[in-house]
Amino acid sequence: MVIKKEHAILLKKLLKDQEENKPCTEITEDELNTIYELERAGLVRQQTPVRWILTYSGEALAQVLKGLYAQGEDVYSEKDEDVAGDIVIREQRGMADPEEWPDKYRWIGSEVIAMLDAAQKAGQVGPKAEQHLLQRGLAVKIWDRNRKKEYSILSEAGQTVLDIYKHAHPRLLIDDELAEFIRKSGSGPATSDRLPTGSHEEHLLEAMRLIAYSVPVSDAYAFTALGQAIKKTLSVGGFVKGTVISEDILFSLAQLADGEEVPEEAVLKLQELGFVDSEKELIEAGFWALESFRLWYDGPREGVWTIAISENEIEVLQTTDMLVNRFKETRSETELPNFENIKRRMIDKKIEQYKKLLEKYGRRINEMPLKYRKIAEEFEKAKDLKQWYEDNFMLREELYSLESFNLIRSVEDDKGKEIFEITNHGKKVLEDQKINTRNISSTAVKSITMTRKMFSAPSMEWIEEAKEQNLIGTAEPTKSGMMYAGMAETIERLPLLTRFEMEIFKNIPARGITEEEIYEKLAKDEKEKFLVKWALEKLEARRLIEVLPDGNVVETKAGELLDEALSGVPNGIANPVNPILVRMLKALRAVGTLYVKEKKVRILPGNFKKALKLSGLSEEAFNDAIMIARLAGYIGKNSITTSGLLLLEVADSILAKPEDNLDTYIE
Repeated sequence: MVIKKEHAILLKKLLKDQEENKPCTEITEDELNTIYELERAGLVRQQTPVRWILTYSGEALAQVLKGLYAQGEDVYSEKDEDVAGDIVIREQRGMADPEEWPDKYRWIGSEVIAMLDAAQKAGQVGPKAEQHLLQRGLAVKIWDRNRKKEYSILSEAGQTVLDIYKHAHPRLLIDDELAEFIRKSGSGPATSDRLPTGSHEEHLLEAMRLIAYSVPVSDAYAFTALGQAIKKTLSVGGFVKGTVISEDILFSLAQLADGEEVPEEAVLKLQELGFVDSEKELIEAGFWALESFRLWYDGPREGVWTIAISENEIEVLQTTDMLVNRFKETRSETELPNFENIKRRMIDKKIEQYKKLLEKYGRRINEMPLKYRKIAEEFEKAKDLKQWYEDNFMLREELYSLESFNLIRSVEDDKGKEIFEITNHGKKVLEDQKINTRNISSTAVKSITMTRKMFSAPSMEWIEEAKEQNLIGTAEPTKSGMMYAGMAETIERLPLLTRFEMEIFKNIPARGITEEEIYEKLAKDEKEKFLVKWALEKLEARRLIEVLPDGNVVETKAGELLDEALSGVPNGIANPVNPILVRMLKALRAVGTLYVKEKKVRILPGNFKKALKLSGLSEEAFNDAIMIARLAGYIGKNSITTSGLLLLEVADSILAKPEDNLDTYIE
């Protein structure tokens, strides 16, 4: 949906004629492109060859605008009225008549919808969106007597516009010219100057929700989930004149795929488009067209899947892989990929690494990157380098983190001891990191996966971060970026909170806090800000929080559940949420019996051995997890408690579902 000056003027005219019961509204030659753009957005429809009328959504939007015009563009300040309870409006704006708008002014676009959506999720307008929504009459500035704080929330107009957008039914109609435009456009994320912004074709794509722009000023664009699927379709099919994709064509394809009878004329059209073969079987373009139909009909998902792996964790992964391979060759106990051998190798590796860093920077240690500086300063003073490593690197937490993203797995060797194996996902990461070992941040991966929503594109700041990590090229994701994005949507996550992440997580309410407020609260200087930022990256990748495009931070459903699960956990327990513990709990649940009224799972004493085998853990790791779970209150003597069941609910809720994953990342 895009509403610029010309769209607002036409909506105003259509509403006026409709209210005056005129038989039709005259559409001039100059207004044809505009009416077609409104039609694709689902705001108008052609009732007869000479009569265009507003749809329900179009009339509602025109009424919102009419109400804003009635207020005028002046600022209404210090209004003595409550929005809800003890909330007083401090500032509210209307809008000038559309004839007075600047020619290129965008009142509504995908970037505005993204700001509205973020504000609704957070219960407040974020700092990056505030002035833009206030100017459009879509937000009001308030004083909250209870919180003793001034901030902005969505106005009635803003909430209505978001509801209209969510309930409108855009049309899907692509002819051969627009199809060629799509083929020539990069899929993004990319800077907006790579698209002919303001063109009729670009407006059609945005109206049909095939592209989206970044918050707050549309400086980046990306094809949405539906846009990506249609772009894939058109890359291998649809090379005909006239209509290439429409609702009717996709309905016929879906019916044929379901084995229903389809008119011969429709079958011939599908064959001409290259969607089905002579035997009426789907071929590649047809599969993508069917995926396009699913996304158009059901809508894309709402959540954003991402992943975050630190450089240190990559080094642990590489060390583990080296030991796995050496043990296969030597069968030597010193090469066994267990905790002690990994630790020994990592101590040697880190000593060598920090020696080289100090040689490189010498007295210019303040010029060293923040992520190394504090540890390097301690390295210079250290007398016991093994203790220095243990003070600065949490190997057990790094192994937990790798397992939480399904890159390694704790297993039992033939002697019943814990060792680590590399998963298929871990092998892919190792291959990618072979030449360029680097952090992979949640923000960088999210820059690719967030485009799967219908109105989201990453900011330029996020895109630059993804470029630095070699995940995005000039106009679309790199091969590496596609791999991490696909992984983010398919890995079997397990919950984890490291000690530092726990500290940060406890300070994040479900709603009503911004990223900058978190930094102000928890970071005294730039070094600490770096650590807090990386903790936020991890928490988002674990699907416990979401950092919204407008600068707000909210807890996810899983985050809120985890708050509840942790409410009774005593302080001082190291890693009360970790993958090994969750694997143990899952195994106990599988061999136990649920007592619904008591909200417990009871396990017969003899079934603990079955659970051990089912978990795939070593006996030592399993028993350690039992001990921590008892201390944390997740299990009793022979049962999983309500807190334990809540933790398992968290684990279930952070798993990617098949319907969340498209294959657009698979080349």
